[in-house]
Amino acid sequence: MRTWKRSALVAVSLVLTVLASACGQPQEPAANQVNQLILSDQEMAQSLKELARHEREDMELYTSILSKGKNKNSNIESLLDEAEDHIAERRKLLTQAEILMKQTQEKMPAVRDSLERLSFEKEETLAQAQTVLDQYEARAQTFEDFVSSYQQSLDADEQLYSLMRGSVEPNLVKIMRAIRERNTQYVHLAELRKQFNKQTQAFNGANAKLVQMEQAS
Repeated sequence: MRTWKRSALVAVSLVLTVLASACGQPQEPAANQVNQLILSDQEMAQSLKELARHEREDMELYTSILSKGKNKNSNIESLLDEAEDHIAERRKLLTQAEILMKQTQEKMPAVRDSLERLSFEKEETLAQAQTVLDQYEARAQTFEDFVSSYQQSLDADEQLYSLMRGSVEPNLVKIMRAIRERNTQYVHLAELRKQFNKQTQAFNGANAKLVQMEQAS
């Protein structure tokens, strides 16, 4: 998760100079436009950081619930209540991050159009700016898949905890099936997380190169 929070931070300090085009309309350098677009990534990274914290706590809860659930005399209701509260908070944080990503995507066409109309940038700088946006959109698609997988993982958590709650004679077959489903969902989620982190690293690298090109011009 630590990779996510570095997204969009590398170039925010770029000086926001405004240049004039031949027709008198103000134009901003490509790197400025790209980094203004992705400023919301910082807020999204904070939501993901909080999400990661809840994940760590929930894994401890999950372990405790399974351990105590083996003992028929154990009362795990309070642990199940806590786990359900965490699930609700994780859904909230996930939705917040998803909304921020979608808001950025909605602004993407306008920025691409603006970049195409820049009159003072070198072709290689403009090409690099488009590369950064391409990588951001690929990353956004992976994040969309990640969100979907994450929701399914939370559904699997809820299904498992529901089976374990308030039952004098729990159906062990159903519970074991629910545990396997829950674990399978989290394995898939981990794969998407790894892919997203790699794309974030590539995006950050491309964005840093864009800033360097802009500063050198």
